[in-house]
Amino acid sequence: MNSVSLLLNLPITQEAYSQLNDLLQIISDTTLVEENDSWFINGRSKGFSSADAYRMLLGQHNTEPIYRWIWKSHCQPKLKVFCWLLVKDRLSTRNILRRKHMNLESYNCEICSQRAEETVEHLF
Repeated sequence: MNSVSLLLNLPITQEAYSQLNDLLQIISDTTLVEENDSWFINGRSKGFSSADAYRMLLGQHNTEPIYRWIWKSHCQPKLKVFCWLLVKDRLSTRNILRRKHMNLESYNCEICSQRAEETVEHLF
């Protein structure tokens, strides 16, 4: 029978395994030189920082300007999350509940008299 440590390991996805191999390759290619309590990555002239290592691991991602605007705004975090959900069409409207196969008596808007389906566009 397998040892206890093998039983406690969870399987990972192919994508996670590929990312783990990429990380191990980056680590093996990276040489950290410690001189007078300063660290450098791959011969870069400026010192080591966790932010630089994070950017090197993740790379650069292009994001939509609306998302940057939402998250950099100076409003309350709960409003930022609400706006983000609104833009991503993830607010809990009756339309979303229909897409999730939830049975309701009616998927129409209860607020107006048009009897239109309750969607984000209709509500706002």
